[in-house]
Formats: sequence, structure tokens, C-alpha cells
Amino acid sequence: MTDPNQVFTQFAAKVADEFPALANILEQAKNGELSEQDAMRCLSETVMGDPELAARFQQVAMQALAPLREDQVAKPLDHNGIIMHKPRGLPRLNPLVEGALIERAQFDGDMPELRTGQLPEGVKPAVSVDTDVRSPVAMGAMLKDASEQVAGKIADVEPERVKLIEAIADNDTLALVKATGLEASEARDLVLDGKSNALDIPEYRRGQVPAPVKVTKPSGAALLAMSPAERRQSAWSFLSTTQGRRSAVRGIKEMVEGRLAAAGFDVTSRPFDKTDTSPVLAAHKWEVGIDGPNATQSAFNMIDVAAISIAANLVRDMGDRRGSVILEVVPINTVDIRSVGWAGRLMGTDHLLAG
Repeated sequence: MTDPNQVFTQFAAKVADEFPALANILEQAKNGELSEQDAMRCLSETVMGDPELAARFQQVAMQALAPLREDQVAKPLDHNGIIMHKPRGLPRLNPLVEGALIERAQFDGDMPELRTGQLPEGVKPAVSVDTDVRSPVAMGAMLKDASEQVAGKIADVEPERVKLIEAIADNDTLALVKATGLEASEARDLVLDGKSNALDIPEYRRGQVPAPVKVTKPSGAALLAMSPAERRQSAWSFLSTTQGRRSAVRGIKEMVEGRLAAAGFDVTSRPFDKTDTSPVLAAHKWEVGIDGPNATQSAFNMIDVAAISIAANLVRDMGDRRGSVILEVVPINTVDIRSVGWAGRLMGTDHLLAG
């Protein structure tokens, strides 16, 4: 690491060599003839009063102080480059990662798999639903019901959490931690030293992708009773959230599987397997822009359209090949470029046959 004192000493020597007028001011300050404040004022007035001198001084300063700027360049602490640090600063998130989290939080609100503390007060739990429903409006309503259901369970265990806190830390300790300016939930987690996650409900554990929640499908009458604005908002809530798009995977996968089977394939579906390095036989993605609630048409069934498009393109890309294939369907969550959707791919088996 560069020694700042050494850098500034060399910088002062460079100034003394190239700028006699400035060197004289520095010498007077060194001898006590000028106070630090007066010296800084004289330096500023001298430099700013001569544009040519100011330009030369800036160039020398940029070159002489370059080692300090290089030390300030953020470097990754881990192989993924998620956490960055500066030699004289605190670790921080990689700005690109931070930006991506802000983008996602804008739509999702809560990100449980990335959270280590308790659910912040006023934030609704973000959970997916276990369903094969393909109506965006119905899906949005079910996501809302699932979130409220999980929020109720979280509220139910809060008294137990408080009792655990009281058993581990006395009131003086908790008050001392809260005095630092932390929120109550953050203070409790700090006092518990990570033990508070023992009371997380099974389907909603911090640091984990939330388990899909089973909720009742809304009736046709309930959907018809919704106003156009409510239907549009419900469809938007489904499309714009990570958990909404995740909830649609099952319905899309089943529809794509049925169309592949009708085209002569023996299809086995599975979750996305990132460890499978075998060749991809065919792949297709369907995306749509997310420009805001008012741009969402509740009557447009993007789930069916996505499934039909993925299936048709997979069959086309397979050409005359038939036989056993493995189907994977995943959500596309690139909210940073306001484009989301779903993608499907086919992996081969030992029983894939040429036509």
C-alpha cells in the first residue's frame, strides 16, 4: 500500500522545484510566518489568479498524487466480485451489484434469499405460489393472498421472538444497541447474534428462496368483480415481480411439455440444472417489456403466449429429431433493462433419435 506521507512529501518537493512562488508560501508556513489557514488562502489566490499557473499546477498534482488514486480503486474481496473494498475504507457492495439490487427492490420490495435480518417493518413478504394457473390476473390475486398469509404467520411468531430476546439479552443491552441508531429489528438481530432466524417460518426463511405457498384460486365471480384498474394492477404485480414470474414456471412448463409430446417427443421435465454441461439441443426465450402498470393489458395472457412461442420454437429448432428429451423452463428476471419473461431449453438423452 502506498504511504500517503511519502506521496505528499514528494509532491511538496515537486511544487518547490517547479513553482517558486508557491514554494515561498509553503516555506513561510513551515517557518511559522504564516498560519495554515493563511497559507492555504495565499496558495489558492496565487493559483487561481494565474490561469496558466493553475493548469500547470493541476497537471503536476494529478501526476504526483496518482498513487493515492490507484489505491482507492475498489478490488474484489471474493471470487464473485460482489464485495469490494478500499485500503482506507469500509467494505461495500460492488456498485453494479448494488444497482441490480436497487432495481429488483423497486419491483419486488422484499428479497428474502438476500436478506440476513428480519423482514423490515412495513415491507410485505415476497413469496411465490404453487399453482398451474395461467391467468395473469388470477396469479396476481393469488400472490397477494400468499403474501398476506405469510405476513400473518410472521406476526404470529413475533411474541416468541421477543421472549427469546429477553432470555438472551437484558433490557439495558438492547437499549444500548438501539441507541446506536439501529432499527428495532436490526437491534434485536444483533443482540441475538444470528439466533433469531431459528424462529423463521419454514416457507419463509431469510437467506433462502421462499418456498411456494399454496393458496386458493380466485373464483370466476371474484375476478369478474374486479374493476379494470384492479385487474390491470393484479396482472402487473404478477409480471413485474420475481416471485410472480417464478410462479408461472409450472404452468408454462406443463403447456410446453404437452405441445412437445403432441409433436412426437418423449418429454421429461425438471428444474434448471446448472451443473449439466451436456449440449443444449434447442433453446428459446420469450420476453416482454415492463414499462409500468398502465402498460400492462390484463386481457393479454402472456403466460399462454410465452408457452406457445417457446414450444413452437423448440420444435422448429429440433427439426426432424425425435425421441427422449429433457425440458427445463426458467424465468427471465432482467429488470435492469426492463425486459422479463421465460426461457425453455431441451437437453438430450441416450434415446434421442434422428428423423
